[in-house]
Amino acid sequence: MSFAAYELLPSGQLLWWTVLGMTSVAAVVVGIVRYRPRPVLPWVLVAGALLLESIGDVVYQALGGNVGGGGPFPSAADAIYLGVYPLAVFALLGFVLRDKPEYRQGTLLDVLIVAIGLGALSWSIFVIPSGHLAYESMLNNTVLITYLLGDALVLALALQLPLAGRLRAAPVPLLLLGALGMLYSDEYFAVAELHPTWSVPGEILGYAAFYVAWGLAALMPSMAQLVRPLSGRPWALVAPRTWVALLCSAALVSPVLLLVTAYRADPADTLVLAGCCVVLFLLVFARLVQAMRAWQANALRGETQAYLHTLIADAQDAVIVVSPKGRVSFSSPSAKQLFGDRLQEGSVAGLFSEPDQALVARCFDQLGDPQAAPDWPGAVRVQTGDGRIVLAEARWSDLRADPTVAGIVLTLRDVTEERRLEEELRRQALTDPLTGLMNRQGLRLLMQEDRDPASGRMGAAGLLMVDLDDFKEINDTLGHPIGDEVLVAVAERLTANVREEDAVARFGGDEFAVLMAHDPERAGVERAGPERAGLERTGLEAIAQRVLDAFDEPVESNAGPLRVTASLGLAVLGETEGSGSGSGFGAGDGAGGGAGGGEPNPDADEDPDSEPDALMRAADLALYAAKAEGKARWRRYHAALLDQAVRRAELRSALDDALALGSLAVFYQPVVHLHTRRIAGFEALARWPHPTLGLLGPDVFIPLAEETGQIRELGGQMLRMAVKQAVTWSAPSGGEGCFIGINVSVHQLRGEGFVEAVRDVLAETGIDPRYVVLEVTETALLDHEDVGVRERLQDLRALGVAIALDDFGTGYASLISLHDMPIDIIKIDKSFTSRLTTSDRMRRLVRGLLTISDTLDISTIAEGIEGWDQHRRLLELGVRAGQGYLYSRPLAAGAASALWAEQRPLPLDHGKR
Repeated sequence: MSFAAYELLPSGQLLWWTVLGMTSVAAVVVGIVRYRPRPVLPWVLVAGALLLESIGDVVYQALGGNVGGGGPFPSAADAIYLGVYPLAVFALLGFVLRDKPEYRQGTLLDVLIVAIGLGALSWSIFVIPSGHLAYESMLNNTVLITYLLGDALVLALALQLPLAGRLRAAPVPLLLLGALGMLYSDEYFAVAELHPTWSVPGEILGYAAFYVAWGLAALMPSMAQLVRPLSGRPWALVAPRTWVALLCSAALVSPVLLLVTAYRADPADTLVLAGCCVVLFLLVFARLVQAMRAWQANALRGETQAYLHTLIADAQDAVIVVSPKGRVSFSSPSAKQLFGDRLQEGSVAGLFSEPDQALVARCFDQLGDPQAAPDWPGAVRVQTGDGRIVLAEARWSDLRADPTVAGIVLTLRDVTEERRLEEELRRQALTDPLTGLMNRQGLRLLMQEDRDPASGRMGAAGLLMVDLDDFKEINDTLGHPIGDEVLVAVAERLTANVREEDAVARFGGDEFAVLMAHDPERAGVERAGPERAGLERTGLEAIAQRVLDAFDEPVESNAGPLRVTASLGLAVLGETEGSGSGSGFGAGDGAGGGAGGGEPNPDADEDPDSEPDALMRAADLALYAAKAEGKARWRRYHAALLDQAVRRAELRSALDDALALGSLAVFYQPVVHLHTRRIAGFEALARWPHPTLGLLGPDVFIPLAEETGQIRELGGQMLRMAVKQAVTWSAPSGGEGCFIGINVSVHQLRGEGFVEAVRDVLAETGIDPRYVVLEVTETALLDHEDVGVRERLQDLRALGVAIALDDFGTGYASLISLHDMPIDIIKIDKSFTSRLTTSDRMRRLVRGLLTISDTLDISTIAEGIEGWDQHRRLLELGVRAGQGYLYSRPLAAGAASALWAEQRPLPLDHGKR
């Protein structure tokens, strides 16, 4: 419209032409704002070139000229016009600046060849003829030549856009049209300046085309793609024949012109054309070299692709090349085998299952935004050709800039079986293989999950530790298969007697645990106040009692019904504050390889600040308290239990020090012949002179030593000290020697090396083995068929020592044990002795026991004799020896030695002195 107004309205030409120029500038600005090209600089330079051209037109017309000529030449307007060329040149160079170097270098050489050819043509048309016109000054000729060479350069650089592979971009033809229009109008102007009488209509068409075409180019949506790196291939590779024809034509321009103008050109002009020929030859040669290198690179790339294709063909991973629009452009044989015909169904996102499908589609949508960074999924679910859903690991590689790929490379590895195995291994790692319950680690993980509100569980309310009483006896007497049957039955019984939301676990050996969840009907009881909270705690106690009652019924096994009891420890969440200062411990009987035994262990590898570990420790403390009170009961954790555990831990540590220093002592209680009241021997009793607690009796530290394993070292020291002391009590002339009775723990008897230890002490001291009596409790003879215990007792008898059954009548030894086991002496427990004077049934029971002993040739010793009536009754019944406070309390070694040396009947009031 502005161009038409310019032609039809001569009086307003300045206005309308200025409107045309500024409209083109505004069009470029609008395009930049609307389409936001990155980088934006080339288009800014285009707008600058149009603006500078428009300003030059205004100045030229203001000086009296028209757009097509008629004004002063050269003038200030020409200086402005010449400034257009640098802006246009750098703008066109900027469009291809981000192309690959090998493509950019080849295109630049092509442009230079075309530019030199056009320059030679312009030189021949305008410069050579103007040399004969005397009225043209050097300045005029220089400006004209600059216009023509600048136009040739701009046209050649515009031509590089299709040469670089951008021919399909809509702005490219428009930019070419504008550059060609500029060249046309400038040549028209040059002809008019050289031949003032020459006139042809349409002198301003080229300038108008320059404004209109370049302004429209900026309004095309694809203007933003023009500055992006080349995604296709250069024209030299797409249309090689056309490219070769174009280069040959450009390269032949100078030689042809040199031949045509040789007869009328000056030597200087001939030299210029010859120079153009040389330069063209060098450029063509350089282009051939560059093309050869590109061919070699392509050949090498092709070989590499063939090699990679061979590797991919044998690879187990599925490899898929996806276009930026999300379409599959290549797939490996493994991919085709995995997906089948689904690869041809459309977008690659369709291969995935939700929610991965939407995520993949969103990532491909983000590829068009340079500011976005797609978050490609790594672990995905894909749907195979046969409809299966498989787990896969996905690796995404953005190779859009690589012309050999020009897309996104997706590598998929089927990890379904791998994940299944991992899950199976995880399940096995967190599950007890015997019972199918979760193990300790599994329960700890569950307790940690309960602390996470996102887990969906109600959370833990308490923990109940369950430990079978004397389960080791079942393993030792009936065998581990029967023990395993019992453990499985106990697991089923525990599961049946807790709520559905509770979790049962086996910690190892004979130790189980129940993680008791908050009552769903009382969710939020802690927030509802102490009354509701108290109701839940009462509910937890009811569960503990129900679990304990479940052991009332015998457990069925292949060995018949078995009476199994359990001790339970209950810890309620919120009541375990301070338990972190102790350490986790088990109260198990040591069945199997995993049962814990004993009390808190300060070296336990747990986090004292961890709430699950604190709850476990508190439940363990309560369990230990139930064991200590007699087993077959449940106890609830309270703060005092922790104090007791700490004291026991301190006592154990002090006992370690005492054993290391050999600071334990042995006291001796006389055993007398009842009819003469003279000393027959002594029973050695352990005492511990504690540095702060005073003299401690065996009831304080012997059970602790048995639980912790210290009993073996303690028993060994007691044996050595007692036997050495007995050696000093030589027999009086004509009398019998003094025997020494030494208590032996069942843990010593069942441990390895005890018989050898006794043999070593006998050999070291030289004592007559007949004067050594080893006293064992009935617990050691619980099973008369225990081959290990029987063999050790027989080995001890073979050494010549006597075996006494201590505290007879308080345990569970059967009478058959008296027959099967090598027993020499029975020590009648004080519970029998104390009731001899008040119970006829007890006297008859003792008389029967003595009859059995005499029949089996077993001696008897009565314990706990504290009165004369008891002494007399025992004599009447035929008991020959006894001990008790009636005769003497336990004495230190010196006092015992003095008493032995007197060799007189003990006065009945001796214990009162």
